[in-house]
Amino acid sequence: MIVRITIRTAVTALAAVAALSLSACGDDSSDDNAGGDSTATTEETASEETPAEETPAEEETPAEEESEAPEGETQDVFDVGLGDCISNFNAEEQVSELTVIPCEEEHDQEVFAVFEVPDGDFPGSEAFEEQVTTDCVGEFETFVGMPYEESVLQIQWLEPTEESWAQGDRELVCTVLDPSGPVSGTLEGANR
Repeated sequence: MIVRITIRTAVTALAAVAALSLSACGDDSSDDNAGGDSTATTEETASEETPAEETPAEEETPAEEESEAPEGETQDVFDVGLGDCISNFNAEEQVSELTVIPCEEEHDQEVFAVFEVPDGDFPGSEAFEEQVTTDCVGEFETFVGMPYEESVLQIQWLEPTEESWAQGDRELVCTVLDPSGPVSGTLEGANR
């Protein structure tokens, strides 16, 4: 069983801590962190407003549910890999299955990198977040075409749990998403 996920706020906070410890550029770090916080708040607000608007128009809700659950294939989380496009998953819970959707169809996230976590004792969430800050954020620019700090897109990731670690799970899976909603097609080279 893999996973916990964290959104841009945690990555930005870690980047801010790293930037403060490496240089005296506090202003840039503060701006990045504020952007991450407002993005997360905007995302929550948008999802809270959508159901309220849809309540009077009951016909829109089933259609939207169909688009949220496109014809994808439910797969074990360990079978999801590089280049797969997936539906959203709960950021606060462990995930055992994900819906994999053809990338040309509407989907929520895309796996853009997979990294091995070094063997040893279970590293814990802080160590995973540090690896995301270096590895996922570093690969993001190569995949999307611009630095993460300048992009409107966000990173989420899947990390091993203590239980899955004990079973040999060493993968850190990096996903990219558009906080404004689902996309059709790959985000590779999106440059935004």
